[in-house]
Amino acid sequence: MKNQFKTTAVHNGDHYHHFGIYPATASLYGDKVEDIEEVTLTVSDDQSPDNSMDVDYWGWYDNKKGEFTNMIYPKYFLLNMCFPYGIKATEETGQGKAYRLEINK
Repeated sequence: MKNQFKTTAVHNGDHYHHFGIYPATASLYGDKVEDIEEVTLTVSDDQSPDNSMDVDYWGWYDNKKGEFTNMIYPKYFLLNMCFPYGIKATEETGQGKAYRLEINK
């Protein structure tokens, strides 16, 4: 697994969202092309979920694809909602793993 990768995301002033977005499809999500930025994501050394209200990015690494998906959210519980039985149960099946990510411009 690469611990660092680049992607695009929309910055709304508070946090990033719509990771992997393309300028041609930005308007479909109600986003402006000028709000799209290229960011570098790094796997954090601290992998414990943060229950505070602060932005705390979490992403899903797909073992079959061998890469991070565009499922990257500003809170652990938002990523957890993507899985019918939760992150832990999905990780136990060997499909992938959730990682805390740090974002740099």
